[in-house]
Amino acid sequence: MPQNLMMVRIAAKLDEQFSYKIDLSDIPNLEGSKAPFYSRATAAMAILMESGIDEDKAGKCVTDGYCDMGIDAIYNDVSQKKLILVQSKWRETGNGGISQDEVAAFVQGVNRIINSEFEGCNDKILAKQLDVMAALKDMDYQIEMVFCHTGNHAISDYVKRPISDLLKRVNEDDATEILTFKEIKLQEIYDFLATSQSLDNISLQDVVLSNWGTVDEPFKAYYGTISAAALGEWYQIYGNRLFAKNIRFYKGSTDVNQGIRDVLREEPERFFYYNNGIKLLCHKIIRKAANSTDRVTGLFALEGVSLVNGAQTTGSIGMAFSEMPEEVAKAKVFVQLIELGDEPEDQATKITRLTNTQNRIDGKDFAALDPEQERLKTELNFSHIQYLYKTGAVIDDPLHQVSLDEAIVAQACSLEDLSIVALCKRNIGALTENIDKAPYKLLFNGSTNSYAFVNNIRVFRIVDTVLSQRETQASGRKRLVLVHGNRFLLHMVLSEIKRIPDYDTSILDASAFSAEVEQLSERYWELAFQAMEEKYPDAYPAHIFKNVGRLRDIKAAISPKEGNMEKSKTSEPIPVGQ
Repeated sequence: MPQNLMMVRIAAKLDEQFSYKIDLSDIPNLEGSKAPFYSRATAAMAILMESGIDEDKAGKCVTDGYCDMGIDAIYNDVSQKKLILVQSKWRETGNGGISQDEVAAFVQGVNRIINSEFEGCNDKILAKQLDVMAALKDMDYQIEMVFCHTGNHAISDYVKRPISDLLKRVNEDDATEILTFKEIKLQEIYDFLATSQSLDNISLQDVVLSNWGTVDEPFKAYYGTISAAALGEWYQIYGNRLFAKNIRFYKGSTDVNQGIRDVLREEPERFFYYNNGIKLLCHKIIRKAANSTDRVTGLFALEGVSLVNGAQTTGSIGMAFSEMPEEVAKAKVFVQLIELGDEPEDQATKITRLTNTQNRIDGKDFAALDPEQERLKTELNFSHIQYLYKTGAVIDDPLHQVSLDEAIVAQACSLEDLSIVALCKRNIGALTENIDKAPYKLLFNGSTNSYAFVNNIRVFRIVDTVLSQRETQASGRKRLVLVHGNRFLLHMVLSEIKRIPDYDTSILDASAFSAEVEQLSERYWELAFQAMEEKYPDAYPAHIFKNVGRLRDIKAAISPKEGNMEKSKTSEPIPVGQ
């Protein structure tokens, strides 16, 4: 197809989808050219393509304009835990590619965003600051750079080198990518717009359902098992289109999704027993070979398909299928098929919402089975402290109550082992993954002192309060030390404060040591920032504070010892009253 015709059709679609949905009030004269509108509409469309939100919301994500830092759109995708940063370029002719200057501007802007540097940016970006900071704080978030343009040439490796350098610097050697990059070119834009009106018109033929059953009221439904290989093939063909009505797309290589792939690799025959399965909503379900009474195997055709539960299972199977199809073919997946026909749309919405709001069981929930938790609770009762170690309990009397969530962090950061401190930041769930072995047993065991236990939690509360207060006042990388270095800073404070008299022989009044804790928190924040800037000036702070080796370097630099930074005046035991 001639590129000028593709551009005409793309422009018509952008007019249809985004007219009056994008702010153009900062552009004085639009009569001469519609290029500014199309450029911003392209940015909005990139957000729509990557998140699945509607046009109105996508239009509000546009930040293009004066002082935009090279960032044309920002969206915090809470469901996928992904911060999407977009640069868009509108090429009227559909020809050409992207220049070095254009890439450099985008990289500079992304670098400022991930370092929390908002000085001098426009109001549209400032309005997104809270969303950006929420994403930067969350260790589970991924930041996606998207360069969307209507050129027909991919960005060359040479021009893309600043992007590659930034990815390498931010991600380093971490198994989980924090920062990713995606290029969307003319053809991808055209293909998406051509099919965007029929995202829920997926039809699946010859779906084989084993050991199936049926439910007739209030909707026709079927259930049974399907081959994981079939699911992998669907994902390879349709990708995120399968999840058009789901609350989230496939989230990529998370710890949970990696676990799914590990099971497929190591125990595919047992996959059915370890996985909750998937749920498909269909406009119509046609059972083929209807005269058959055999329910061992059934053949079905599905029209208007959307997978509303099991996106992570499906995406993980799809990725595994491309790598090890023979292993995936050994696995079975439980599936529910629901025929809604002409039922109102809100019925599909309700099914989707309720399906995805079931309570998840975390590893820490099993702590309730650990006798040591009950022991601590019993001992603390004698001190008029209630220990709430079961999930769901709410603290309403902080002076006389402590929680398991607080205890996990406080106990982890009280240990000398910096690998546990790093794990507390990198993957806190791993601390309670198995209550029968380390690292859980390092936190809770027969030697866990109930007095120090409560004192650790009270120190934790003070440190968190101080750091949260300072976070609102700080900016840039110094602010990110407060965000990503909070557990390391707690560790440093606890390392000193726990040496005070009677720390492990009585429950101390927090007011007796709060001033010292606040002072230490401030001091170690400043010292940690100095050490980070001296040793790792180009590294992303999130990586620094979940890397054991780097934590050791920083601790060595700021510990109150001879030969290191300024000797701490609190290096001697602190006299504290009871």
